[in-house]
Amino acid sequence: MDSYESMKIEWINAQPGNLQGYDCDECLNRGYSAVPSGDSHAMRDCKCRKVRHSMRLIENSGLKLLMEKYTLDRYFAKESWQGSIKEKATWFADAPDGKWFAILGQTGCGKTHICSAIAGELLKRSIPVYYALWNTEVKRLKATVNDGEEHEKAVKRLQTIDVLYIDDLFKCKYNAAPNDADVRLAFEILNARYNSCLTTLISSEFSIDELSNVDTAIAGRINEMGGMYIVNIERNADRDYRWRADE
Repeated sequence: MDSYESMKIEWINAQPGNLQGYDCDECLNRGYSAVPSGDSHAMRDCKCRKVRHSMRLIENSGLKLLMEKYTLDRYFAKESWQGSIKEKATWFADAPDGKWFAILGQTGCGKTHICSAIAGELLKRSIPVYYALWNTEVKRLKATVNDGEEHEKAVKRLQTIDVLYIDDLFKCKYNAAPNDADVRLAFEILNARYNSCLTTLISSEFSIDELSNVDTAIAGRINEMGGMYIVNIERNADRDYRWRADE
């Protein structure tokens, strides 16, 4: 490659772009960078494109507001069990590759807060995250079941995104047990992520033992992939902070 092409690459990569919503030091918000290609150059998409797409999905899903409200700094550990949760969440966010984080059990104890905080930390590090509120996502997937191509595409996205955050797994009205269709979808998604060792965040009111009663294969995969990052919160009304006026 001659010096002219080298200078041209440097010039292109020094130009600021105008993409909004995320500030990328690598491409200066162009969304691409020039790279050598034979005697000339080619344009390569920047990794921030995946992050920008993820952020658009998150904004549309409502997680953007959650992440602004729920951060690790705002998770106040007043009791030892809360301190343990925050410590594990911080460790996980620092090294999430191929790991699963699952926080299970008592309602109102900050499960969504801690998972949303982790998701926010990962997005700051240019790691794409897809937010799936379980009931909403299941309805969306079932609505496409008669369109094989669209349904396969929607499931594939959940199976392959860098980080999937499933909020309120198997949440059902009136505490009913999840139906067979929901269980099959959950297994289809989680099994693919298990086989590919893809980072996954899960919150659920079901404990790991209760998940095992729903489907042993799903619970086993969560337990294996989560390891030390499985947090089971014992049901205790004192841990439901939605009913504590002093908090």
